[in-house]
Amino acid sequence: MTPPLVGRRRILLVRACASVIVLVVTLAAVEVEIRLLVGLPRPERLPLARVIPHPELGWTMMPGDLHYTYDIPVQLNALGYRGPAVSAKAATEYRIVALGDSHVYGQGVADADLATALIERHYRQPPASCDVRVINLGVRAYSINQEYAVLRRLGPALAPDLVLLFFYLNDFELVDVHRRWERFKHLDWYTFDLGAKPAGDVMRWWTIRQIARTSALINWAHDAWFAWTARDDFEEAALRGHLDQRMIDDVHEYLVRFVALADELNTRFTIVVVPHAAQIRREFPQNRYQRTITEMAGRLRTSVIDPLPVFRRDYAEHKRWPVIPFDGHYDAAGQRLLATGVLEHLATEWPEPRCPARRRGA
Repeated sequence: MTPPLVGRRRILLVRACASVIVLVVTLAAVEVEIRLLVGLPRPERLPLARVIPHPELGWTMMPGDLHYTYDIPVQLNALGYRGPAVSAKAATEYRIVALGDSHVYGQGVADADLATALIERHYRQPPASCDVRVINLGVRAYSINQEYAVLRRLGPALAPDLVLLFFYLNDFELVDVHRRWERFKHLDWYTFDLGAKPAGDVMRWWTIRQIARTSALINWAHDAWFAWTARDDFEEAALRGHLDQRMIDDVHEYLVRFVALADELNTRFTIVVVPHAAQIRREFPQNRYQRTITEMAGRLRTSVIDPLPVFRRDYAEHKRWPVIPFDGHYDAAGQRLLATGVLEHLATEWPEPRCPARRRGA
């Protein structure tokens, strides 16, 4: 090999190594920048949440199940929901039942930081010291049709004095319960996140995903690609004012059913409109989300709680977005703001230190 050829190869090798070093340093710098701007990716731990196929609800969480939501341990009670065991209702107890999806379940949030736990703690501690119990019936990915079915099944036994329906934007899309049941009815249980039992290729793919999820850059690139390609994203379209009338009619039908069921159970019924995270930092002039729910509730003479002003007030003061990085669900601070919105509304009906008043015959 001639000396000039050796020299040229050495130069090419040096240039290639330099390019690799520059690329690695650049990617590392971008990774650090994204972590500083967005936050650290949350790790996921095993075991994952197990669910049981159900013909009326599509799926239910497994009673007594021990699983993790990200790196937070969760122990479900005997009913299959988060929170302590539900005992028989005491004569002096004011019982609140909270229905909803993962915002009520508390994706990535510890038990003590759930909005339901914070509301209960607020009333039970001094100066109020009220005998108030808040029962969390939140299930990930549930919609309003499933939440109604839950109250239909458990309402008589739980005997709530107040039902809080935490309505989120995607509740305008009803879950096809029959389709879900038909797909999984052959299984005694499966993991919700995997849509299968945790074994074989399913777990190998999950492990690969977890390795990728440790990178903020990969998470950011994934979310950016999804946002760019999902041009028909329902939630974004709804915030821009595009709400299908059929969806509105479906929600109205279930709100009518909720009001009738609340009368049957001799309980109060209130809707909590959970704000979309994007609404905290910017206005959507054509948004019909909160307005549509408020108008429907008004026609049904049903109370509505809108915590969005609380979230915006907190953001204006602290400039902190209370959302789990690369997830979209509210973190512990977001759960606190959700609870604050509810408590501020209830304080107008029960000025402290008064305790909530049970309905006659309850």
